[in-house]
Amino acid sequence: MSSIFGPYPFSASGGVVDDIDVGFALENQTRPIYSVGFFGDQLGADSVVVHELAHQWYGDSLAVAAWQHIWLNEGFATYAEWLWSEREGLGTADEIFRFWFSILPRNNPFWALTIGDPGPDNLFHFAVYIRGAMTLHVLRHTIGDDVFFELLNKWATVYAGGNVTTDQFIAMAESLSGQELDDLFHTWLFTAQKPTRTLIPDAAVSHGDVPAIARAEMERHDQEELLATD
Repeated sequence: MSSIFGPYPFSASGGVVDDIDVGFALENQTRPIYSVGFFGDQLGADSVVVHELAHQWYGDSLAVAAWQHIWLNEGFATYAEWLWSEREGLGTADEIFRFWFSILPRNNPFWALTIGDPGPDNLFHFAVYIRGAMTLHVLRHTIGDDVFFELLNKWATVYAGGNVTTDQFIAMAESLSGQELDDLFHTWLFTAQKPTRTLIPDAAVSHGDVPAIARAEMERHDQEELLATD
């Protein structure tokens, strides 16, 4: 991760596994807590460790200035899973994006939540995680890989140890890319409907072709019923 996000921001690293299946993981600084239930299979274990480790940069070193910016934590940690999936040959970020975009119809409540300010009752809603990662992937396609990965690194290093907001992230993305990105972020963070344009190369994805990481995310967020939806 340090090759993408910059130097690990702390002097120690580890984890704690609770032998009670509490059903969640928590990104405590340098020592995330994991429910034992996440370690029932290799992919589930790997993906949640990647997620919580990414939080050491995005969530612990960088802390949100207010809870409304929570997508900066959860969207980034979820996208780290997608990047790990690419590296491990388990499915590209394009494939994971297309899966989620295709399986969630326009009338699904997923799209009704404005994740840029989800409200106190929805801070950890499934959409904050997945739509947050989708936002980053659309941004990646918009500004290109070189600028995008420079942005991830600079975002984590410039504001290390500080508090951050969505406006600060947009400003840095615009500064590095030389592009005006308000429409992109308004569409993906603050519009309560499914976007009509994604910039992601189109490809049909059947419900049988579930990327491994998407399946792990689905299980973690109790969304397996989506696979039964035509």
